[in-house]
Amino acid sequence: MEYELRDLKSKDVFPMFKIIGKIGINEFKTCFESDTVKTAIANAKSEDEKDLDLGAIGYSVVLDIANVVIEHIPDAEQEIYSFLAGLSGMKKSEIADLPIGVFLNMLIDIFKKDEFKDFFEAASRLLK
Repeated sequence: MEYELRDLKSKDVFPMFKIIGKIGINEFKTCFESDTVKTAIANAKSEDEKDLDLGAIGYSVVLDIANVVIEHIPDAEQEIYSFLAGLSGMKKSEIADLPIGVFLNMLIDIFKKDEFKDFFEAASRLLK
């Protein structure tokens, strides 16, 4: 099944914030406070910083973030359907009935959009 996604516009910021809020962005900060991260940082402070295992830290953080997203994404199901419907011109019910591969590809296509990357870069400045 083919679909076409329009460019992201300023009106898309609000549903994106709603989805992010429901997914639990506040919990992301705890991903950087895990025992693995704390231990690796403590070891780096007490030893040569070259021994800091960035791979282990990165892997641990990515898994923790993925866990937060997976745990909370069902809370944003209707918002995600609405957002995708608005970008594609399809109805929410059509989005909900898409084959899983098409649905996931649609999400990936949105993540790859330059405007999506711009949104997160700008949003990250709010957190500084």
